[in-house]
Amino acid sequence: MRIAHRPQRTTLAMLIAAIGTPGLVCAAPLNLVQYPAGTAYKAPIPNVIISVDTSGSMGTKDDGIKTRIQYVKDGLNTVLINSAKYDGQFRLAWQSFACNSIPSSSGNCDNKNAMTKFTGTHRTNFGTWVDALTATGSTPSHVLAWNAGKYLQTTGANSPWNATPGTEDTAPLACRRSYHIFLTDGGWNFKFTDAGLTDTSFKNDMLLGTISNSTSSTAPTLNNPANIPVRNYDGKDIAALPTPAPASTAHPASPYGVKAYSVTPTTDVTQDQTRIYRDGYGEDRIISIRTSSNNRYTHTYYAYPTLADIAFYFWATDLQPGILNEVIPKIRKTGTEKFSSGNLSTTYEEYWNPKNDPAEWQHLTQYTIGYGATAGNLRKIGGASSSTYNGKACSNYSGTSKTTCENSSTSPQWTGGVFGMYNTGFSDLAVGKTKWDDVTSSNADSDYDDFRPQEMWHMAINSRGKFYPVPGGDLTGVFSDIFDDIIVDTTAPITGFTSASGSVSRVGTQSFQTSYTAADDASSNDSRWYGYVTSNSISTSGSTSPNPGWGTNTSTGKNSSTADKLDAITAASLNNRLILTYDKYKATPEGVSFKWADLTNSTTGPSQRMWLNKGTVGTGTTAQIATAIAGDGKGENRLNFIRGDRTKEASQSGGEFRNRKSRQGDIVNSAIWYVGAPANGHTVSSYKSFASTYRGRLPMLYVGGNDGMLHGFSAKDGTEKIAYIPHGVVQNLAALADTNYTHKYYVDGSPFSGDIDIGATSADWRTYLVGTLGAGGRGYFVLDVTKPGADPSFTGTAAPASDFTETNAPNLVVMDKTAAPAGDAVPPSKPADPNADSDIGHIFGNPVVAESNQQRAMQITRTNDGRWALITGNGYNSVNERPVLLIQYLDGDKSLKKIIAADKDATPTVNASEAVGNGLSTPQFLDVNGDGTPDFVYAGDLRGNMWKFDISSGAATDWNVAFNGSPLFTAIYSSGTGSSSRQPITAPPVLRPNRTVGGLMVAFGTGQNLTENDRADTSVQTVYSVLDNTRYEIENTGSNKGKVKVKTSSPTPATVSGRSELQAESVTGGTGSGTAGAGASAGRSFWKLSSTEVVYSCDGVPGSCTARKGWYMDLPVAGERVTTSFDFYDGGNILEIISEKPASGSATASGEEVCAPQPQAAKPFRTLINIASGSPAKPPIMDVNGDGVYKAADDGGYARMTASSKELRFGTKDKQVRQGNDGKVDKLAKLPELMLRPGWRQLK
Repeated sequence: MRIAHRPQRTTLAMLIAAIGTPGLVCAAPLNLVQYPAGTAYKAPIPNVIISVDTSGSMGTKDDGIKTRIQYVKDGLNTVLINSAKYDGQFRLAWQSFACNSIPSSSGNCDNKNAMTKFTGTHRTNFGTWVDALTATGSTPSHVLAWNAGKYLQTTGANSPWNATPGTEDTAPLACRRSYHIFLTDGGWNFKFTDAGLTDTSFKNDMLLGTISNSTSSTAPTLNNPANIPVRNYDGKDIAALPTPAPASTAHPASPYGVKAYSVTPTTDVTQDQTRIYRDGYGEDRIISIRTSSNNRYTHTYYAYPTLADIAFYFWATDLQPGILNEVIPKIRKTGTEKFSSGNLSTTYEEYWNPKNDPAEWQHLTQYTIGYGATAGNLRKIGGASSSTYNGKACSNYSGTSKTTCENSSTSPQWTGGVFGMYNTGFSDLAVGKTKWDDVTSSNADSDYDDFRPQEMWHMAINSRGKFYPVPGGDLTGVFSDIFDDIIVDTTAPITGFTSASGSVSRVGTQSFQTSYTAADDASSNDSRWYGYVTSNSISTSGSTSPNPGWGTNTSTGKNSSTADKLDAITAASLNNRLILTYDKYKATPEGVSFKWADLTNSTTGPSQRMWLNKGTVGTGTTAQIATAIAGDGKGENRLNFIRGDRTKEASQSGGEFRNRKSRQGDIVNSAIWYVGAPANGHTVSSYKSFASTYRGRLPMLYVGGNDGMLHGFSAKDGTEKIAYIPHGVVQNLAALADTNYTHKYYVDGSPFSGDIDIGATSADWRTYLVGTLGAGGRGYFVLDVTKPGADPSFTGTAAPASDFTETNAPNLVVMDKTAAPAGDAVPPSKPADPNADSDIGHIFGNPVVAESNQQRAMQITRTNDGRWALITGNGYNSVNERPVLLIQYLDGDKSLKKIIAADKDATPTVNASEAVGNGLSTPQFLDVNGDGTPDFVYAGDLRGNMWKFDISSGAATDWNVAFNGSPLFTAIYSSGTGSSSRQPITAPPVLRPNRTVGGLMVAFGTGQNLTENDRADTSVQTVYSVLDNTRYEIENTGSNKGKVKVKTSSPTPATVSGRSELQAESVTGGTGSGTAGAGASAGRSFWKLSSTEVVYSCDGVPGSCTARKGWYMDLPVAGERVTTSFDFYDGGNILEIISEKPASGSATASGEEVCAPQPQAAKPFRTLINIASGSPAKPPIMDVNGDGVYKAADDGGYARMTASSKELRFGTKDKQVRQGNDGKVDKLAKLPELMLRPGWRQLK
């Protein structure tokens, strides 16, 4: 028979036990911000024009199932209409061959296709137009390409560059980008005589001249034809491309200056640099249209440029000369890059490399799609150089003649897949091995589907865009890739130089601090976003110095960091780095090594390899599905990049991935968690034996990073011992290697650990570590970190050897219930995450720790049913959007129990209005009878409810929401003018008994900082302390004997109905600048608080009296809020509250678009107030005049001050010290001895 556990009765639990002694429709998901406040700003959303080929051939069924036009409609509907992912992310105009102008009244455009923000009615109008697309007529591609660019040259009220097109704008934003998405299924085949070519504007723009009254039916030579600049534009010298704007606060100086485009064979090296763009076509061929009357002839002459000429013209021309040139260059490959083919090679400068877009003027970038069996299959399509073939397409020949033609052809050949823009065929063009065909020749007129599809590729290169050849079938993946690329380029944050410290953790005489740098150079995309952990020793006086055990960086002379350690790993040793992941796609999902050979490979469905290859799951034949899944085939290289390989970074020869300052990514919101010798305090003998065995184990630091990993570092010297990539970040890992990478959160949650006994019949103690992803993804994961190895400096019996090995991965990864962020997947090309649970969302917040043991996480605990579990709120952006307490068992079957506080789908519904756009935050725990298991759990939600969950029974089926399913309190702010608003609760409450009337004070603050809009939100937030009047008793009989139960009378447990039942407290002069600190407190500001103590009972109070059930204090600064848990100052009843007006990145948070960063630093405040009385401590704690003496005359009544955003806290003999990351040190008085004792009566 197994002996039951009898955990240590903590002082807190014993004292709390004295209380019991007689005496709808789903809301839109939160758009979680993906970068730290104050580090970045968002550029204006871009202009996008979509042009769709609606020629008759689009009615072809390549696969015999759907027409090409139907696949286009399906793809656009799936990506843009049926998903809200891109809503409001760009401005959109559209056209087709049936409505080939902007705006247009024909072809179902109904004058609704002009540039407008893609949301609301405009999005609906676009969907209507898409649904009405039909296939008919010829392919006048020139008209669509020309009209897109000409539209962007519009000025005045209807300019697409205006803040609101249709409204005059005297200062349009100069940094807005513009894109043209152009889809066609074959070579263009229009003639100026085509009846369908009704666009007179295009004809007029191409008009060279007219000869009338000619007696010859043969077109005579046109002397001095009009100059049409676009003729052979990529084949002519341009003395000077547009001039960049001068340097300003919004725009650094151009690193390129004014460039010339040279094609003339001279000694000028730029002639080689322009080879891939130019051809010699579109200049000499002039189209003549003859009309006759009475044997007299009129000859009308038109220019005949190529589509590539048009694309280059609208890239190389300043489309808005009246606007400053402040578009930010998009550099995918920094420095030079050498392209080779056979014995030929050319080294391209950064400016001329087609992978980069250095243009700072307003220009048009083309994303072109060649669709269908013809345009999506760029084989060797041109003619051979030999006169034998007369320049005709090789498809005109057969047998050996065809083979000979193909082998001697110099026509460009696409050798990549759908997403393989920079393939060997690209290199052949770059070095001159192949060249663009004459697509204006008479041969091309007859074989246009053989010669002219290459124009789409040429257009993309000439405009620094992308080309996608799609043989047929599903287009969802291509459209998603294009819009993802566009959003990354323009609506993602642009990083400015920022270096910041993150979390600070103290263990004994050591401190550990995370830091990150957003950019070394604000004018470059290089070396952005890296982080590290450093360690210091703390002396008895409170001074800090570098931890000598971590060594010194010989390059900088500074104390080494974890990043230094990772960067010191040699390339040969990288394979030994222990990085694990969870392969959900295996037949039996389990932990595996993060190495290519160990990941599941599938050609029919999703896998980690598919995500790393940037593949998609589409429809079509087996081969088409396999091709889509294979993506660009660069997955193994990306995996090695993530593991730390730097040979493929863009600065290296042949490199194509993002340059990094360090192998270690930034650490922003994840707090360090220290795991040393077992110290959870369980008193059973088996735990004591476990603690003794592992007393000398290697102390470890665990912290999440935005390089996709949770890292485990040795606390002794900072070396990495283990890393883990959760399932939930896998589908976004590939973005880390992109040269246009912009910051995203990955493993941004804070880990924590606990010691648990998982043995079924005999004790088997383990140390389990729980991790979350924060904004990086949904859910949680659990690792077994019991055996990191032995501490080499420990002098006792050595701890067991490390089991941190690749072969032990299935055992080290206990579970992984993480999933990609909701909304990331766009079915069917990106299937829904198979690991997702509809009630599990993004889990934020630091762990809740025991007041007397900062390394004991209360969320890993034994429960009253005798099992071990992780208890957490379900977080935000879950599919079901409801508040749920999750009880994840860590032993036995590892099942998940849910206690649902609100359910709009139940019959009957339960608190239905609270189950929309909601989620439960981090919980706090109450152990009434001191047996080491929580009996009640308190947690807030996004709608301001403070819930109480009863888990006191020995039967889990009896666990429920207290107060008959109602919240204890709902935080609602009322302005007094009839309007009110819910106040979100995103941090756990703190608990203390009320010694005046009994019951429990539940104190918490309101506010959230999850989205960019939150950062600019100025709604009033509040600090609350409300009374839970519940009394408890011990069950003396039955199966729950010895367990806690609620007393239902004397008094009857009751909720608190609202603010009217609370005492209002306030900050005196809180909206003002306060009292300036002096001396050691210089640079700080101080305020006094109201001193109205709460009356909880009117018994014995003479005269008029109103009893209250707690107090509240509205935070006075606009935008100020509480997003972290309170602490008890110096162990007493005084709350230490850190509130903050958060930093903001730019004015875009309030909807305003900007071209320059407008960061605002965070404004933190410290408030000290009694949890029960609502009054400041009577003895002064703050030192306003900075003289080191705390006296009423100078410092009395002051209980609020400005603070540092991050700080290291420690105590000296007579002070509480707060050492800020801004260099400021606040020294506060300790509480008198009497105030350290809450005065609770112990259970007799």
